[in-house]
Amino acid sequence: MADVETVLAANEKASREALAPRADETDQARRFPRENLKALGAAGVLGLLIPQAYGGSGGTIAEMARALEMEARGCASTAMVTLMHFCAMATITAKGSEELKQSVLPRAARGEHLGTLAFSEAGSGGHFYMPVSEARQNGNGKLLSASKSFVTSAGEADSYVVSTRRAGATSATDVNLYLVPRGADGFTVRGKFEGLGLAGNASAPAALSDVKVDDKARIGEEGSGFQIMLEVVLPHFQIGVASISIGIAAAAFDLITARARERKYEQAGGAALASIPRVQFLVAEMAIELSAGRAYLNETIRKAMAGDPAAMIDVLGVKAKAAEACLGVVSRAMTLGGGWAFGRRGGLERMFRDAQAAAVMAPASDVIKDFVGKASLGIPLF
Repeated sequence: MADVETVLAANEKASREALAPRADETDQARRFPRENLKALGAAGVLGLLIPQAYGGSGGTIAEMARALEMEARGCASTAMVTLMHFCAMATITAKGSEELKQSVLPRAARGEHLGTLAFSEAGSGGHFYMPVSEARQNGNGKLLSASKSFVTSAGEADSYVVSTRRAGATSATDVNLYLVPRGADGFTVRGKFEGLGLAGNASAPAALSDVKVDDKARIGEEGSGFQIMLEVVLPHFQIGVASISIGIAAAAFDLITARARERKYEQAGGAALASIPRVQFLVAEMAIELSAGRAYLNETIRKAMAGDPAAMIDVLGVKAKAAEACLGVVSRAMTLGGGWAFGRRGGLERMFRDAQAAAVMAPASDVIKDFVGKASLGIPLF
């Protein structure tokens, strides 16, 4: 067990020395970053949010955000895999039985177990917290059948937190969460991920066909899944995705400003790209976008950790704002990079593609803004 600051320092080192050098290869080969996760596991990062009683560091959502931003600077695909693991571990920590905790958390803290979520379904689109699948009674247990649209680390994770309406559900929010182990009979991955960006995160469709579970596999009380998703998963996921967006933007900003200082033009007497006023203007816009996105993220984290009643609006909004800031920064960076950037040199083109994901990842930015508008007007969200 290592303290939080030691783990964060190790995470920074691994992000710089392991994740970043492999980022282009991971992207181009669409390869799951197993070597990166091994490095993060050895550094104690996979146990960052796990309580010390189970061998983890007992970190908070603030430390999670710091870790993910640094990982995203190196390899956004790896950061996304880590985030989904964090979400799964936070869910088990908050609402899992002692038996479930003992079976998963100590191994995850040692870097020997990777978790993820299996929430999204085609039938509910961007509303991942409202599955359309429904469990069926099977004696003293249940049978789970569902088609999950995007499962990060599909076929790679050791366990999956699966959402489904409970047997005999009376509403769309009558949901249970179950922990399904890798290799469970009836759990299959369907195809490979062919997304524009985050190419290494193995986010593939998965199917559950009469997967057997019992009450020991349920996370939380009967019918409490919807509340768990809102109270535990949503804050970790939204703040985590925002942190990844800020990390991508920061990496792009550092890369293009270094390029602007170094790129010299013979026909201009050796003047640097950075000496052009229009370039300076674009860099200023990028700096302002990045600072604004980070400030909103930090304020959201502060409110969430303080238990501020108004935090939920910001928890919803921060993912959309950070996505817009990231796209603004990376798009300008691509413009400044010109042929060098479009020629897939330096990694900027990869960052540009990775930056697109946050806006469409459920809940998508348009869904988020619908929620924020309703909440701001005092209109019930559900």
